[in-house]
Amino acid sequence: MKITTTFTSLALKLVGVIILVSALIDYLFLAIPLQLSNRNWQIDFTNTIVDRGVVPLLAVSLLVLGWWITDNTPNSAPPSKAVRLPVFIISSLLGLLFLLLVPIHLSNISNVSAQFIQEIDQRASAQEEEIQGFIEQLDAIARNPEQIQSEIEQRNQVINSGGNIQGRQLNPEELQAITSQRDQLQELLTLSQSPSDLETRLEETRTRLQTELRDLQRQEKQRAQTQALRQTLRTGINSFMLSVGYIVLGWLGIKNSMYGSPRKPSS
Repeated sequence: MKITTTFTSLALKLVGVIILVSALIDYLFLAIPLQLSNRNWQIDFTNTIVDRGVVPLLAVSLLVLGWWITDNTPNSAPPSKAVRLPVFIISSLLGLLFLLLVPIHLSNISNVSAQFIQEIDQRASAQEEEIQGFIEQLDAIARNPEQIQSEIEQRNQVINSGGNIQGRQLNPEELQAITSQRDQLQELLTLSQSPSDLETRLEETRTRLQTELRDLQRQEKQRAQTQALRQTLRTGINSFMLSVGYIVLGWLGIKNSMYGSPRKPSS
């Protein structure tokens, strides 16, 4: 079978139409149900359509190539504005959509990132209070040596029995945890005999826990800011480039369709 220019043009236009219609239907279903008040939904929707944004652009390019072959084929029918103009209008509208998505996406990412950082700060404040409560609890326990001694003896009984509690045998990890608790209680009992040493140790513990918490808080903020910057640059730049491509094709196509010179008849 000989592949003619007419067949090639038809194939390009057919594939272009199928891809374009399929992409537009895909965009329509991605937008359902609309949740315009939900910033996370807006971010996910923007990321998805920008990732798929090159598909309609490819479809428009195939249609333009098919029309170009038709226009340069002798004795072909004159171009129909009723077919070409809607495609270029759709391309222009898609270009406007992707252009508007750039500032909208930047704003959404900024707001969600700020909200996430605020949640990190709130969790850190709550954990700071938990640390303070833990230190106060240790201080209260340390002021009651009899209770500490009782706790130590209970754990010693479990350890000396080989990890047997009321007929249940502890696994090695559980036994190790009880041994560690016994050692900590023993250290606390020793410190309770010297109030100044106890105060110093509690202050060291508070400082260490607060430092670890602040380091973790700083790392979480850095990850959140890095992720926000990555999404901003990736989606924002891609959306802007897509808008340029669609607008150029759309407006040049509209201009050519509306004001282009009529085809000269073949000799």
